[in-house]
Amino acid sequence: MVINSTSMPPGPDAAMGGPGSWHISTGSARGAAHRAAGLPNQDSVAWRTVTAGGGETVAAVADGHGHSRHFRSANGSALAVAVGRRVSSRLAANLAGQGAKAGAEAAVRSTLGGLVREWRRAVAGHLAHHPYTAEEQAALDSTGDGPDVPYGSTLLLAVVCPRWLACAQIGDGDFLAVRPDGQSIVPLPGDERLDGLRTTSLCQKDAEEAFRVGVQNLDDIPLLALLLATDGFGNAQAADPWQPGVGHDLAELAAEHDHRWFEDQVPTWAERCASAEGSGDDTTIVLLLNPGATAMAARADGDLTRRRR
Repeated sequence: MVINSTSMPPGPDAAMGGPGSWHISTGSARGAAHRAAGLPNQDSVAWRTVTAGGGETVAAVADGHGHSRHFRSANGSALAVAVGRRVSSRLAANLAGQGAKAGAEAAVRSTLGGLVREWRRAVAGHLAHHPYTAEEQAALDSTGDGPDVPYGSTLLLAVVCPRWLACAQIGDGDFLAVRPDGQSIVPLPGDERLDGLRTTSLCQKDAEEAFRVGVQNLDDIPLLALLLATDGFGNAQAADPWQPGVGHDLAELAAEHDHRWFEDQVPTWAERCASAEGSGDDTTIVLLLNPGATAMAARADGDLTRRRR
């Protein structure tokens, strides 16, 4: 199994790995194809953990589009994760009061319009300080694109609070939730528009409607881990589908290692995926581990061993 835009550190109010917060490991690597073309890493990642109020963990991953129309997509992805982290932190407070799945899903949906508006304001703010050059403006005029299009980016958001896991996604990339026994769950519906060549984007006019949303009640479905990744990760996997094998690998590793081991390993996984032997694409991985992951995985492994006997 395989897991620098730069990783953004937690804010000053964050505390890593508290009793109610999940441990976060991240890795982001520039793709071999981008290195060969002299392009930057257009991925970005941001996260936040808080121990107060039972714990809250927020993660955001974005992948700026590689097409020439999106010539400021590295900036767009960085703005996306900054906005996503802020909005997701507010969402966590709303989720805390939800007792039913429908209410939790509605809380997620209600934040998306504000998220898109904040991203567009952030783009406008960046443009105010860094106006398009004459060459960039000419490229924009030739396509008839609006001012947001050069900043086009995907965005994956995850919020974990005491009862709920909430996920939202626009564009390609992958979510994978893993149960203690290694069974994998894709916590979001698919999108038939994502065909490997095209992707939905924050820069499209109907971006709010293009988001996919998924909510899991953690009281009903305990989870060991959650993985978020840009498409450079999934495209580097040899197996198809790759999710079952990755889920079982993560559970086996969690039974043997604590979160500090994953903090060292995840950047190596990202580098491997981004290499010419992997996908060759920018790759960013965020791994969220339940604070009780090692014990959960070891107990599940022991149960499986006893059943085999």
